Amino acid sequence: MGHMGGQRRTKRHAAPAYWPIPRKTHQFTITTSPGPHPKEWSYPLAVLIRDVLKLVKTYREAKASIKEGNFLIDGVVRKSPNFPVGLMDVLDIPILNKVFRLIPTPKNPLMPIEIPESEKNLKLCKVKNKTTVKGGAIQYGFHDGRTIKMESDIGLKPSDSCLIEIPSQKIIKSFKMEPDALILVTHGKMVGLIGKVLEIKPGTITRPRMATIDFNGTNKELPIDTIFVIGKGEPALTLQRG
Repeated sequence: MGHMGGQRRTKRHAAPAYWPIPRKTHQFTITTSPGPHPKEWSYPLAVLIRDVLKLVKTYREAKASIKEGNFLIDGVVRKSPNFPVGLMDVLDIPILNKVFRLIPTPKNPLMPIEIPESEKNLKLCKVKNKTTVKGGAIQYGFHDGRTIKMESDIGLKPSDSCLIEIPSQKIIKSFKMEPDALILVTHGKMVGLIGKVLEIKPGTITRPRMATIDFNGTNKELPIDTIFVIGKGEPALTLQRG
């Protein structure tokens, strides 16, 4: 009879390449549980604090510290070592007075950078879908699995971004995927680079929507799905190492 509920561990050689874990010393590592981010684009919380941030030395120490409620993800205490932490998530560690945001960098598609305490309740989220629900309300779905229901249409479309207050989910500001928008590349060979949108090209049956991006004088055309609007003129939040 098959195992119900999914796998609790992953073979190390099959884990995402950017996870900084030894590949040959042990056969298995922990895996991410079902949650706001897919396994391919997230860290289990225990891997993040043990192998990436190196706050503890062993899984046992990581598990104990997590169970004590020492880590908040997007303003909510998470007590599962397998909880997936991904793009733009905010990791708050009150006992260390440190706050981190996970962003893509040219050397790593998912890297924690330390951010100011003043930004721990703010997060950028990319709109993935938009639906009309019962009563005529509009429900927006975001890249991190969260949904926000609005009584009326506020004009957001898939690929736009919002600056959200966490954990209240109050939308503070929105940014359109349009010319002059500032973007961050989240996937592909140019991951981690920041540029400015010059033009948006509509998609076809065989070709996705594309954006022409100016990277300091060099123009590149990238699929909309691989970029993330982060502001206009300047990033809305800290997205680079200090």
